[in-house]
Amino acid sequence: MSTARRILFVVRGKLGESVIPYCMVRAYAAARPQDEVSLLVRKDYARLLENEAGVRIIPFGSRLEMMARLLWLRLTEPAFDVLAVLWGFGNPVLRIAQLTRATRKIYLDGQYPMQYPEWPPHTEYDDLIDPAWFVTRVFAPDIAKPARLDIPSLSARRDAAPKPGVVAVVPAADEDRRTFDLLTLQHLLSAVAVLHPGRRIWLIVNPGDRGAREFLAARLPANVEVRRFSDLSGLLAILVQIDAYYGTDTGVFHLAAAMRIPATVLFGPTQPRKIVLPGQPNARWVRMTALGDAHCEIKNCTRPVCLYQCVASFAGSACATPIADTPAACPLRAFEAAELEAITQYQAPA
Repeated sequence: MSTARRILFVVRGKLGESVIPYCMVRAYAAARPQDEVSLLVRKDYARLLENEAGVRIIPFGSRLEMMARLLWLRLTEPAFDVLAVLWGFGNPVLRIAQLTRATRKIYLDGQYPMQYPEWPPHTEYDDLIDPAWFVTRVFAPDIAKPARLDIPSLSARRDAAPKPGVVAVVPAADEDRRTFDLLTLQHLLSAVAVLHPGRRIWLIVNPGDRGAREFLAARLPANVEVRRFSDLSGLLAILVQIDAYYGTDTGVFHLAAAMRIPATVLFGPTQPRKIVLPGQPNARWVRMTALGDAHCEIKNCTRPVCLYQCVASFAGSACATPIADTPAACPLRAFEAAELEAITQYQAPA
């Protein structure tokens, strides 16, 4: 048996950027049970992981609290064998290197060679788990790449929760270009009602979300009920009850996938093959065929016809937003109108 090592993984990101690297940590802990595995992660997302076995969770809130926790570890514990940053950028990751005693310090790339002398040999990513996998392979070359997201403790919580027979729809992300407008939401609600006859539909909305005011003020079909959340505890209380998920590309999808909720994600400008892991059970993605695997770099788009048309075609409806409403550089302008109606769907194995 190999010698046990002390590993400190670091993740500094938003919801999806925390859930995805955690699944690499989870896979490493399962493959190396003799190692002492710790994860430094934001306090909000640490609450999602507090019942996970085999990984010590070290939560932090502010940057000052993060530094205090690292200093305490430095003063009270032996040095780590490995410090591995799976996600995080800027000055905070430099502070982490300065405060952490570790034999090896590994970052995502070579931009901080004085603080992190090691990094992966290449940084071209096929999907969102790759950054964490590449970093982990620097010190564990034979570690397998996770093919799915999974947080076992949350899946168990969902298994134990009552199921009232509900399908969830999530219409908003943290960018306008990944957020439905009201007509697009109506298209999707109609499609979900057809796909799940007799089921109740919960519209999941954070009042602070983009477009939330419009969604909350809308007249909704009788089978649709708004479910508000303002923090992760409230979101979890909703997700444990649902039977299926439909929505845009947002961090809520990654959490739902990690809870083993069957999910359909409708894509506009972002790349589904990078975002939905190929082995994610019961995951389906939908995108306009004309876009293929291309990523759109127009971040300030406020009328994402690519997303609106995708949902409209999925629902068998017409998209009412003209291409003329998109930015001048929109790639959709190169296609004829009939070409924009076709969609591609991928269904992962059950």
